[in-house]
This record gives sequence, structure tokens and C-alpha cells, in this order.
Amino acid sequence: MKSYNTILNILKQNGYDETTNVSDFYFVNRQKIDPLILGPNVSRDEFALQVRWKSPLGIECTNAIKQYFDQKIKERQSTEKFRANHALMMNDPDWENKVSFNLDDFYATIDFSDFFFQFQGRSWNLNQFVYSFETSRIGGQQDLIGIDLSGIKLGNCRLVRLCFRGANFDNAKLFQVELIGTSFQGTSFRNAQLRNILAEEDSFFNGADFTAAGVLGIITLSDRNLTEPFRFTEVSYLYLVKQTFKSLLHIKSRTLIGQETGRHTAFANNPTTEMTLPKTHALREYVNWYQFTMDKINDLPNTQLIKRIGFLSSVVATKHWTSYWVLLFFALFLNLAFTGLYMLIPSHFCRTNTDFMTVFFDSTLIFTSLGLEGIKPITSLGQLLVISEVIFGYIVLALFVFLLARKVEWKY
Repeated sequence: MKSYNTILNILKQNGYDETTNVSDFYFVNRQKIDPLILGPNVSRDEFALQVRWKSPLGIECTNAIKQYFDQKIKERQSTEKFRANHALMMNDPDWENKVSFNLDDFYATIDFSDFFFQFQGRSWNLNQFVYSFETSRIGGQQDLIGIDLSGIKLGNCRLVRLCFRGANFDNAKLFQVELIGTSFQGTSFRNAQLRNILAEEDSFFNGADFTAAGVLGIITLSDRNLTEPFRFTEVSYLYLVKQTFKSLLHIKSRTLIGQETGRHTAFANNPTTEMTLPKTHALREYVNWYQFTMDKINDLPNTQLIKRIGFLSSVVATKHWTSYWVLLFFALFLNLAFTGLYMLIPSHFCRTNTDFMTVFFDSTLIFTSLGLEGIKPITSLGQLLVISEVIFGYIVLALFVFLLARKVEWKY
């Protein structure tokens, strides 16, 4: 489906002038607007389920939901802290300095069974809000589809049978959250952080958008909660090279290398052994590769010199066994470097034509072991350069064969 902002532009082109509430405008003109958004003969509720939260009632409900989350978490922590330290409070005047934070269960259970809010002089619960709009219904879960909770912070809680399909959790921070029957299909987690998320059965992330997010511990990514891959951004070559050199030079970062958000999707502490479906195979391989690569970079100062050199070479030449393009440009760089050397010291070679393209052509023949052609070394230094280029050519060929094998392994 088109993004919310894209659809908003369509509304503006068809009479919406921002003087009225966007939700009111859409539902009044829905019969005219839907074919423009979804195409002819298509009936879906994705946008309706999002825009309902922009109505006056939806805005009030969203604010109440945020307060409800905060209240439930604080109440649980306070209750459990009191229970764990009650005897100490009763018998020790200095109990505040000896209080224990090793609580048995400090997770707040959030299922919206006791949720309500006030609007226009009456009390509303979540179901009453949902049934106020002409949209599709769901059963078995609380309907939070399409809600905008961007920037929210949720921690130490247990989310029970909630549906956040198509919701907005951009820039949110979720930590130590247990999911029971809670789904996030198609949810946007752009630039968000998810840390120590315990995903039970029927808690899905299918089609979620983790662009530039930190997925730092979803336990466990498996066939039970991921039957379709989610979206993510791959780490860039330049970032990988930069972080490798930073680790080699002992330059410290504020966070562990590879766990920053906002650049690409960062993965850490995600078990993937239970992801066995063909549709999620490529995702599983990438997550494993990313986590292994970042662990290696963080541990580089503690590894042997020969292993450091080997790892650095694989990063610079192939983006640690993932990119044909990087290998191609690496080979081109070597070829151009030797071309430049041949042109800088022509007295070490016997040749008549020294223009760039001719020297580059001859260098390519040497690099690919197809012959010396126009470059004939007449000194020891010239011979050493030619031999070195041939060796580098064979190294690049070996890298290509190994990279090809890794790519086949990833695919199948």
C-alpha cells in the first residue's frame, strides 16, 4: 500500500485543504477516494484503519493509550518492589538504602481489559472506539491496527493478544518486552530499537519495516513468528571498512560496533536456528552473517595478526564475502594501480607505446594471466612488478571462486 504521506497528498489533490480533520474528510469522501488510493475494483481498509486515529476521537484515544502503557508499567514496578521489600520496610529504618531490585516478575501485563478514556463527557473503551468507524473487524486480539505510537518507550511489560498491524513505531524504544499472541505484521519500526524481545507463538513480524532500526534481541526469530521476511537496510561497504579500521586502531565507540541505529538495520543477539522456511532463508543468512561479522570486528584487537590481515582483506576485497561489485572494483583498483606504476617507471620496461589505454590493456592481460604482450620487464624491479600483478590476479580469482560458493550457499 502507498505510504500515509503519499495518500495525504492524494487527498489534498482531491479537495482536502487541512482546515477540516483528515479522518472526517476521508470517511465522508471514502467512496470517491478509495479508487484513487487502491485502484478500481479494490476494497481494502489499510488507510481507513490508520486515518481513524487522526480523528478527534482517535487522537484522544491514542493519548490515553500512551498514558495507559506508562501507568500499567509504573504500577507493576511499584507493586512488585513493595511486595519484595515489605518485610524490610516494616523492620529496618534504613530500608531505603537496602532495598532489593531482584524482583520475581516486574513485567506489567497489558491486555487492555481495563482500558477506558474520556471523550465528550462520556467513557469509552477500545472496542467502542473501534466500532465507531466503518472498517473491518478482527477477533481474538485487541484492535490497535494502524495506530501511531512513534517515539514511544516501552519496557518491562507483557503485551497480550494485541494487534499492531500497520502501526507506526518509528523511533520507538522497546526493551524487555514479552509478546503473547501479539502481532506486528506490516508495522513500521524505522529507526527504532528493539532489545530483549521475547516473542512467543502467534506473535508475528511478517512484512514489518526495520529500516535503519536496531533489532538487538528478538528471541526467537523462528517459523512460528516469521513466515514472511521483514524489510531491512543492508550495511554499507564504507561503514564496514571504517569500523574494521576503527577496531584495528583501538578507537572506541559509544556503543558496540554494529549496534547503532539510523544508518542501516543493526542485528545482535537474534537466534535464527528455528528459521527454516525457504521464504526466510535469505533473511536468516544475512542476520547470521551480520552478527558474525560485527562480533569479529569487535573482537579484532584480541585476535592473532595473521587472522586480522585475513579478515581485513575479506572486508576490503569482498565486503566480507557478500559483494561481487566490491570484488570487481577491487580488481579494477589493482589493475589501475599497476597501470600507474608501469607508466611512472617506463625505464624498467621495453615498450614503444606509453599512452594510458595501451598500458591499461597490457596490464589487464598480465592481471588475467593472458600474456605480457607489450610490457617486457628489463630490470629486476620490472620483473617483480609483473610477477606481483600476476599473483594478485590469481588471488582475485580465488576470492571470486570462494565468494561464488558463499553466494550459492546463501541462496540454497
